[in-house]
Amino acid sequence: MKKNLRLILPGLALVALTATGCWITSAQIFAHFDLPNPFTINGADGFERVYVDLNTISDYADNKDKLKGISDLAVVGKFTNTSGPGGGVEVYITPGNTNLANPTAIVAGSTKLWGPGSIGATGDVHTVGWDESAALFDAAGKAILLAEAQGDGEFTIYTIGSPGTVNVIRVDDGGLILVLAAGL
Repeated sequence: MKKNLRLILPGLALVALTATGCWITSAQIFAHFDLPNPFTINGADGFERVYVDLNTISDYADNKDKLKGISDLAVVGKFTNTSGPGGGVEVYITPGNTNLANPTAIVAGSTKLWGPGSIGATGDVHTVGWDESAALFDAAGKAILLAEAQGDGEFTIYTIGSPGTVNVIRVDDGGLILVLAAGL
């Protein structure tokens, strides 16, 4: 009897969904891209360049053709000021695989995606989580990210510190997290 119920109940549920016309036609795809761990941003003259290929994330690659939008996204990590005054961190984005030479070229040749996230002086540790990160996104950068996610899934992100601030910020366990809306 138990075996029959296991076969009958799912069948009844399918019949009920079919009869009412109720079908699941959307889903959310969770894509987590790990940033180099750790990486360092020198606020005076440095930056970190990361080429992102979402196709390396199996859930993304398997559902790429069904993507409709971005439900949510975050840049997360543990930011530690290892030297210098407090400042900020910003993330910029370019479509495709680019190689901008310095923070001035990054600001001029890309679009701000996120920030500024702030950090205190030497010794300050600030862990950026989902809620804080969500408030730091820029609409123009988000639009590029969506276009790239719905396109070839390849783009470059750059992290820079506050211009003119001579500090060194180490980022541990950094990641770009996307919740993508998909439909059938």
